Amino acid sequence: MEIALRRLEGVDKISISMSEQRFQVTYKSGARFQPWDIRDAVARAEVEVVRFRITARGRVHEEGGKRFFVAGKDKFLLVASPKISTEGLISLEGTVDDSAEPLQLKILQFKSLK
Repeated sequence: MEIALRRLEGVDKISISMSEQRFQVTYKSGARFQPWDIRDAVARAEVEVVRFRITARGRVHEEGGKRFFVAGKDKFLLVASPKISTEGLISLEGTVDDSAEPLQLKILQFKSLK
């Protein structure tokens, strides 16, 4: 599984914990988050992704009456998330639903960056 994940475009680091049944993929700055590629890579090892939890930096903006989080080349529709100012950069942790287009993000915690 580690080899398959390392072959993904933009991947910087891989961390796997069998005891916690989780793995962490860290992307290089500016790389695009590709959940479908991750699912395909781990499926070869007969591993299923239950949930994507991300940490990212970016900005919130409004478009067509909806709120989005934009981090580099990635854009997530905010769902069931706290009200966040569209001013300034933020760092967040959240869960991603990759079954929808655009990807949906529920923010678990965030902080403003100055």
